[in-house]
Amino acid sequence: YSDLCMEALPTELDPEDKKTLRVRCIQKTGIADFDPAYLFDEGSTIEWTPCGKKLSCSYPGIKFASGPDSFYGHDVNVVEMDGSFDNIQELVYVESCLSNTSTRYYGELTQSMLSLSNAPGSDNGTGLMQTIAAFKIR
Repeated sequence: YSDLCMEALPTELDPEDKKTLRVRCIQKTGIADFDPAYLFDEGSTIEWTPCGKKLSCSYPGIKFASGPDSFYGHDVNVVEMDGSFDNIQELVYVESCLSNTSTRYYGELTQSMLSLSNAPGSDNGTGLMQTIAAFKIR
């Protein structure tokens, strides 16, 4: 089994929306030399809808979640994003709330996302979670 996998699902923000994705980064816990990423407080269950003044997003909005879970019988920690960014530069606000992303410096996650801003998924959770995964395995 993988120590980290991603799951792309339909959004939960609007049941009629067939384009927006909810993406989960599922990370095994208890693995040597692998510390799962999380939002705000390690081990806590968090649901967060960022302030519209700090993170602009179009309808249906954006929502993050983080916390412990079980996946195929394994203890995991999940970081989830539902929705899309309007301005990838504002990702630095989200980055400041994430921990254990395996970045070398503050802003590296945002900088990496900006360098791929024209790539598919760069404005949603697929790009964010793939970038976190890339930092985890380097």
